[in-house]
Amino acid sequence: MNILTKRILHDLEQLPETMQSETLDFVQFLKTKLEKNKIGDSGENRNQLLADVLDEASQSKLFKDIEDPAAWQTEIREDRHRPTPNQENVFRGRNYRCNSVNP
Repeated sequence: MNILTKRILHDLEQLPETMQSETLDFVQFLKTKLEKNKIGDSGENRNQLLADVLDEASQSKLFKDIEDPAAWQTEIREDRHRPTPNQENVFRGRNYRCNSVNP
């Protein structure tokens, strides 16, 4: 086991179980992202990858601890910053205004 792996395991053991679970979810996301890069960008491959990820997610019961999905979704949306329409387009690499008012 290399030093980086040991450090990750040491830090992971210091976290509460809920955060360890989130860390596992993130690691699985990274593995999926890596697999996507290996497969390429063809539409058929992306569709199969999505189907595989959704199948794995449904089998692993990722959201089993969420009692009220609607309340959970509302809660996580309240925690994040919402950009204004103009900021949103800048974030997407576009430099135009999103409003319908003519200049």
